[in-house]
Amino acid sequence: MAKNAVNKKNVIVSQKDVNLVLRVLKTNWWVPIVLLSIFYGIGKFYVYRLTNVYRASTEFLIKSNDSYYQNNVLSDASFYAFGTYVDNLNEKRVLQSYDLASKVVDKLSNRLQVSYFIVGKVRTTEQFSGMPFQVQINSINSKLYERTFDFKLVDYNKYVISYEENGNKIEKPGQFNVDMVDIDLGRIKISRSDAFNETTLKSASTIFYQFVIHSKDYLINNIRKNLTVNNPEYTNVLQLVLKDIIPDRATLILDTLNSVYIQSKLKTRLDMNDRTVSYIDLQLNQITFSLKSIEDTMQNYKATKSIINLEWEQNDFLGKISYYDGERSKLQMQMRALNDLEKYIIEDKDPQFLPPSVFVSEKDGFMTTNTRELYAKQIELNKLSNVAKENNPIVSDLVKSIKKTKQDLLVYIHNNKGATLQQIDNLDKEILIYINGAKQIPEKQRDILNIQRKASVSEQLYNFLLEKKASTKIARASIVSDVKIVEQPRYTGIDSPDKEKIQTQFLSAGLLVSLIVIFLRSFVFMKITSVEQLKDLTNLPLIGVLPLVKQADSEGITVDQNPNSSIAEAFRNFRTNLQFANVDIQAKSYLVTSFSPGEGKTFTSVNLGAILAKSGKRTVLIELDLHKPRIYRRFGLTSPSVGISTYIAGQSTFEEIITESRIPNLYCIYAGPIPPNPSELVLSVKMKELIEHVKTQFDYVIIDTPPAGLLSDSMYLLQYVDASVFVLNTRSSTKKVITFLEGAIEANNINNIMLLLNGVKRTGRRYYYQGYGYSYGYGYGYGYGYGKGYSK
Repeated sequence: MAKNAVNKKNVIVSQKDVNLVLRVLKTNWWVPIVLLSIFYGIGKFYVYRLTNVYRASTEFLIKSNDSYYQNNVLSDASFYAFGTYVDNLNEKRVLQSYDLASKVVDKLSNRLQVSYFIVGKVRTTEQFSGMPFQVQINSINSKLYERTFDFKLVDYNKYVISYEENGNKIEKPGQFNVDMVDIDLGRIKISRSDAFNETTLKSASTIFYQFVIHSKDYLINNIRKNLTVNNPEYTNVLQLVLKDIIPDRATLILDTLNSVYIQSKLKTRLDMNDRTVSYIDLQLNQITFSLKSIEDTMQNYKATKSIINLEWEQNDFLGKISYYDGERSKLQMQMRALNDLEKYIIEDKDPQFLPPSVFVSEKDGFMTTNTRELYAKQIELNKLSNVAKENNPIVSDLVKSIKKTKQDLLVYIHNNKGATLQQIDNLDKEILIYINGAKQIPEKQRDILNIQRKASVSEQLYNFLLEKKASTKIARASIVSDVKIVEQPRYTGIDSPDKEKIQTQFLSAGLLVSLIVIFLRSFVFMKITSVEQLKDLTNLPLIGVLPLVKQADSEGITVDQNPNSSIAEAFRNFRTNLQFANVDIQAKSYLVTSFSPGEGKTFTSVNLGAILAKSGKRTVLIELDLHKPRIYRRFGLTSPSVGISTYIAGQSTFEEIITESRIPNLYCIYAGPIPPNPSELVLSVKMKELIEHVKTQFDYVIIDTPPAGLLSDSMYLLQYVDASVFVLNTRSSTKKVITFLEGAIEANNINNIMLLLNGVKRTGRRYYYQGYGYSYGYGYGYGYGYGKGYSK
């Protein structure tokens, strides 16, 4: 035995634990099914009402280098020769700038300014196409922006729009394709769309439409708020992601944004090419005029000097003079370009007016490269000024970089000017040598030589400019944007909400609530339905078990009417248990109570008194439930005119209130008329004297009291009896009752309280407790109205 006891203690999961789990599952299996179904339905409805936010994306590559001809004034090879890295952070700022979004809105104003909605019974959905009408805004009162307009079709030609103003509903009737001019509204025009005709009129009339007119700022801010620009690491690829509840609209906006951004990048390079061509044309016009003047001078000179033909003696000499003179002209042009650039840098002019003369000479690539770098940085600084403040780190760094580039250019220009001047001086000396030698030539020949030399220099410069003009025009044909579309705008899926996740959360919440409900039902509100449960909850002695009777005479005495029934046998066992349970104290007086009405305390009191009387013991049944007496009904009597209430009040004697029942040896003292102060009568001295008196006159005293959970009468009367029986009913008793009873016992130091479990259903073929194996039981209900007549 000892070994078995040790083994039971060492078992991790006992039979008691298994029984508890099985009992919880048996009584609560339906809870998760019901609650999960409810939460699933709520989740479905909630998710259905949510509006999907879709995601569209596009990708492009910065600086693609896709140009046809790069060896020209404005080709990628020269214009971007300063580096291959693109500051993608700056480009991201530009793409999210207000100005760029404004250009997109301007291009799509007729598609974006008005949002259309279809109002359903459960949710309202926005539509981007397929509406039977279109709203054209010519002018609108600014206070009506973002206001919801209701639209109702009247017939094929008429409609009514309405909106709220200061709590009042304002209606405006109108006709399709006719301008609506209103002082408060503005001027709008609503036209029928291609999807609306007389055939679709009937179905369209049953739909509730709405539309909202947006301001330009709202549309711009909405685009900027929902636009995200990502730059994959170690790449010059930018990914634009736009969120919208309508995927087609998101795709359209991204496509327009791409177009506007590419055009803005391309426009800068095209403008520079145009200004360079204009400058070359101006120089060509001047040289053409110079050549014509030289030709006129030659003609006049020959006519004046009567010169028809001269042989030049020193062709080689003439060629050298012409060559050095041409080189000097180029150096002078380069000097003018350096002066123009130095003036541009020092005066800090608008970068849009970069001197075109800078790009005419290609003697040294450093100046051209750094000039274009300076120009690009200034353009970039102008763009960033629209979206960032001066103290922005990017702007500060860019300003410092521009300052450094200008300083480098000024140093280079200064050094280059000195070198150029020295070269011009050297050429002048060389030319002077050859001119001095030419003085030996006859005067006419020398004059003609000078005129021809000037003509030769002008022709060389003219050919040079023609070549540059041709290469610049070729460069224009090869100019493409440095932005290459990698991925066209397309719908990439739903961004939010994650409906599956939300549905799962609802199911999880349903499961959690189910567990909470099961816990509360099982460990807080679970009814005590078996002896095992009761023993698990308390160590108070269980004196008896009464089986459930589905049909019984609630006004009779069961043990007298059906002496051979299972319930009668249960009361006989109950009587035997009482006698053996109180051998030491020889208990003769018992108080019967319960926690709440309807648990069977009066039924127990009457049948216990009857079964004790049938054993030959003189028994008295005292009805101390003065609030709602019912014992007299069990004996088939009408409400007695005398009883405890009249006895306490001094209106009746003891002999007048005690009544012998039809059951031998069983006497009853009824409550009598219901007094206005029942609890005060219970607390009176005469009540104590009455109880002490009957103890001397009878073998057993059974006292029926009010429910202990509602009134304190029963707790007070415990001091007058030897033992008490607390009736629990499987239909209503929970752990709360046990907690209440144990708390009352501890607080009042009460002894000798026994439990009686009433209404136990049959489990298998027998009851657990001491062979209470009955096919029927009795369930007693107190009925409605208890406590209505209670008085303070």
